[in-house]
Amino acid sequence: MHLHLLLILALFRAGCVVAGPSYSLSGSWRVSNGNGSLELPATVPGYVHSALHQHGLIQDPYYRFNDLNYRWISLDNWTYSTEFKIPFNLSEWQKVKLIFDGVDTVAEILFNNVTIGKTDNMFTGYSFDVTNVVKDVNSLKLQFRSAVQYAECQSKAHTSYRVPPECPPVEQKGECHVNFIRKGLL
Repeated sequence: MHLHLLLILALFRAGCVVAGPSYSLSGSWRVSNGNGSLELPATVPGYVHSALHQHGLIQDPYYRFNDLNYRWISLDNWTYSTEFKIPFNLSEWQKVKLIFDGVDTVAEILFNNVTIGKTDNMFTGYSFDVTNVVKDVNSLKLQFRSAVQYAECQSKAHTSYRVPPECPPVEQKGECHVNFIRKGLL
Protein backbone atom coordinates (compact mmCIF):
# COMPACT_ATOMS: atom_id res chain seq x y z
CA MET A 1 0.00 0.00 0.00
CA HIS A 2 1.77 3.09 -1.20
CA LEU A 3 0.63 6.28 0.46
CA HIS A 4 2.09 9.07 -1.58
CA LEU A 5 0.27 12.11 -0.46
CA LEU A 6 0.90 15.69 0.30
CA LEU A 7 -1.95 17.17 2.26
CA ILE A 8 -2.55 20.87 2.20
CA LEU A 9 -5.30 22.88 3.81
CA ALA A 10 -6.13 25.58 1.31
CA LEU A 11 -8.29 28.39 2.61
CA PHE A 12 -10.29 31.04 0.77
CA ARG A 13 -11.50 34.42 2.07
CA ALA A 14 -15.11 35.42 1.44
CA GLY A 15 -15.48 36.69 -2.12
CA CYS A 16 -11.91 35.77 -3.11
CA VAL A 17 -10.79 32.99 -5.37
CA VAL A 18 -7.11 33.09 -4.47
CA ALA A 19 -5.66 30.61 -2.02
CA GLY A 20 -4.88 31.79 1.46
CA PRO A 21 -2.46 30.21 3.88
CA SER A 22 -1.77 26.52 3.54
CA TYR A 23 -0.55 23.91 5.97
CA SER A 24 1.27 20.77 4.91
CA LEU A 25 0.44 17.55 6.74
CA SER A 26 3.47 15.65 5.51
CA GLY A 27 5.63 14.24 8.28
CA SER A 28 4.87 12.00 11.25
CA TRP A 29 1.75 9.83 11.13
CA ARG A 30 0.69 6.42 12.55
CA VAL A 31 -0.11 3.36 10.47
CA SER A 32 -2.05 0.29 11.61
CA ASN A 33 -3.19 -2.90 9.94
CA GLY A 34 -6.78 -4.00 9.43
CA ASN A 35 -7.30 -5.90 12.67
CA GLY A 36 -5.34 -3.40 14.80
CA SER A 37 -2.70 -5.93 15.88
CA LEU A 38 0.08 -3.77 14.45
CA GLU A 39 0.46 -0.02 14.90
CA LEU A 40 3.64 1.98 14.34
CA PRO A 41 4.95 5.41 13.42
CA ALA A 42 5.08 6.20 9.70
CA THR A 43 6.15 9.07 7.50
CA VAL A 44 3.98 10.75 4.85
CA PRO A 45 4.69 10.79 1.99
CA GLY A 46 5.58 7.14 2.32
CA TYR A 47 4.09 3.70 2.18
CA VAL A 48 3.40 0.73 4.44
CA HIS A 49 6.41 -1.27 3.25
CA SER A 50 8.79 1.58 4.10
CA ALA A 51 7.31 1.94 7.60
CA LEU A 52 7.56 -1.81 8.25
CA HIS A 53 11.13 -1.90 6.91
CA GLN A 54 12.20 1.16 8.90
CA HIS A 55 11.01 -0.49 12.14
CA GLY A 56 12.74 -3.81 11.35
CA LEU A 57 9.53 -5.77 10.80
CA ILE A 58 10.43 -6.73 7.23
CA GLN A 59 13.63 -6.82 5.20
CA ASP A 60 14.19 -4.70 2.10
CA PRO A 61 10.98 -5.24 0.09
CA TYR A 62 12.89 -4.75 -3.19
CA TYR A 63 15.52 -7.41 -2.50
CA ARG A 64 15.30 -10.66 -4.48
CA PHE A 65 11.91 -12.33 -3.92
CA ASN A 66 10.77 -10.23 -0.98
CA ASP A 67 7.97 -8.81 -3.13
CA LEU A 68 6.49 -12.33 -3.05
CA ASN A 69 7.35 -12.96 0.61
CA TYR A 70 5.62 -9.76 1.66
CA ARG A 71 2.53 -10.11 -0.53
CA TRP A 72 0.50 -10.36 2.71
CA ILE A 73 0.99 -6.60 3.15
CA SER A 74 -0.99 -5.80 0.01
CA LEU A 75 -3.74 -8.20 1.03
CA ASP A 76 -4.40 -6.39 4.32
CA ASN A 77 -6.24 -3.12 4.90
CA TRP A 78 -4.22 -0.27 6.45
CA THR A 79 -5.07 2.99 8.20
CA TYR A 80 -2.90 6.10 8.30
CA SER A 81 -3.83 8.58 11.01
CA THR A 82 -2.62 11.88 12.42
CA GLU A 83 -3.73 14.77 14.61
CA PHE A 84 -2.80 18.37 13.92
CA LYS A 85 -3.46 21.91 15.08
CA ILE A 86 -4.32 24.62 12.57
CA PRO A 87 -1.59 27.30 12.86
CA PHE A 88 -3.83 30.24 11.89
CA ASN A 89 -7.19 31.74 12.84
CA LEU A 90 -9.99 29.74 11.19
CA SER A 91 -12.64 32.41 11.82
CA GLU A 92 -11.02 34.62 9.17
CA TRP A 93 -11.81 32.14 6.38
CA GLN A 94 -15.05 31.28 4.61
CA LYS A 95 -13.99 27.95 3.14
CA VAL A 96 -11.46 25.31 4.17
CA LYS A 97 -10.38 22.58 1.76
CA LEU A 98 -8.32 19.45 2.29
CA ILE A 99 -6.27 18.81 -0.85
CA PHE A 100 -4.53 15.51 -1.65
CA ASP A 101 -1.82 15.19 -4.25
CA GLY A 102 -2.02 11.45 -4.84
CA VAL A 103 -3.68 8.85 -2.61
CA ASP A 104 -2.66 5.31 -3.50
CA THR A 105 -5.36 4.09 -3.96
CA VAL A 106 -8.69 2.95 -2.52
CA ALA A 107 -9.38 4.87 0.68
CA GLU A 108 -12.11 6.32 2.84
CA ILE A 109 -11.12 9.66 4.38
CA LEU A 110 -12.34 10.61 7.84
CA PHE A 111 -11.80 14.14 9.10
CA ASN A 112 -12.67 14.50 12.81
CA ASN A 113 -14.44 11.12 12.55
CA VAL A 114 -16.68 12.32 9.69
CA THR A 115 -16.36 10.63 6.30
CA ILE A 116 -15.56 13.44 3.88
CA GLY A 117 -14.83 11.37 0.80
CA LYS A 118 -13.40 8.32 -0.89
CA THR A 119 -10.60 7.78 -3.38
CA ASP A 120 -10.05 5.11 -6.03
CA ASN A 121 -7.43 6.50 -8.41
CA MET A 122 -3.76 7.18 -7.65
CA PHE A 123 -3.36 9.35 -10.73
CA THR A 124 -5.66 12.18 -9.77
CA GLY A 125 -5.73 14.78 -7.05
CA TYR A 126 -8.59 15.09 -4.60
CA SER A 127 -10.08 18.11 -2.88
CA PHE A 128 -12.65 17.96 -0.08
CA ASP A 129 -14.51 20.81 1.58
CA VAL A 130 -14.00 20.45 5.35
CA THR A 131 -15.38 23.85 6.31
CA ASN A 132 -18.16 22.37 8.45
CA VAL A 133 -15.96 19.89 10.33
CA VAL A 134 -12.63 21.67 10.79
CA LYS A 135 -11.59 22.71 14.31
CA ASP A 136 -8.48 24.22 15.85
CA VAL A 137 -7.26 20.65 16.62
CA ASN A 138 -8.17 17.94 14.08
CA SER A 139 -7.83 14.24 13.44
CA LEU A 140 -7.40 12.74 9.99
CA LYS A 141 -7.64 9.07 9.03
CA LEU A 142 -7.20 7.42 5.67
CA GLN A 143 -8.58 3.89 5.77
CA PHE A 144 -7.04 2.01 2.87
CA ARG A 145 -8.68 -1.05 1.40
CA SER A 146 -6.49 -3.76 -0.11
CA ALA A 147 -6.02 -2.78 -3.74
CA VAL A 148 -5.65 -6.46 -4.69
CA GLN A 149 -8.99 -7.36 -3.15
CA TYR A 150 -10.66 -4.24 -4.54
CA ALA A 151 -9.51 -5.07 -8.08
CA GLU A 152 -10.80 -8.63 -7.71
CA CYS A 153 -14.22 -7.37 -6.57
CA GLN A 154 -14.35 -4.88 -9.44
CA SER A 155 -13.54 -7.68 -11.89
CA LYS A 156 -16.28 -9.93 -10.51
CA ALA A 157 -18.82 -7.10 -10.67
CA HIS A 158 -17.96 -6.37 -14.32
CA THR A 159 -20.00 -8.87 -16.33
CA SER A 160 -20.60 -6.96 -19.59
CA TYR A 161 -17.53 -8.30 -21.38
CA ARG A 162 -14.16 -9.91 -20.65
CA VAL A 163 -11.28 -7.57 -19.82
CA PRO A 164 -7.98 -9.28 -20.66
CA PRO A 165 -5.64 -10.24 -19.25
CA GLU A 166 -7.41 -11.53 -16.17
CA CYS A 167 -4.06 -12.55 -14.69
CA PRO A 168 -0.47 -12.15 -15.87
CA PRO A 169 1.51 -15.22 -16.97
CA VAL A 170 2.55 -17.41 -14.01
CA GLU A 171 6.25 -16.67 -14.53
CA GLN A 172 5.60 -12.95 -13.93
CA LYS A 173 4.21 -13.69 -10.45
CA GLY A 174 1.95 -10.63 -10.63
CA GLU A 175 -1.49 -9.82 -9.31
CA CYS A 176 -4.69 -10.53 -11.20
CA HIS A 177 -7.27 -7.98 -12.37
CA VAL A 178 -4.91 -4.98 -12.42
CA ASN A 179 -6.99 -3.53 -15.27
CA PHE A 180 -9.67 -2.71 -12.71
CA ILE A 181 -7.67 -0.31 -10.58
CA ARG A 182 -5.72 2.91 -11.11
CA LYS A 183 -2.82 2.27 -8.77
CA GLY A 184 0.84 3.26 -8.51
CA LEU A 185 2.23 -0.11 -7.49
CA LEU A 186 0.36 -3.41 -7.17
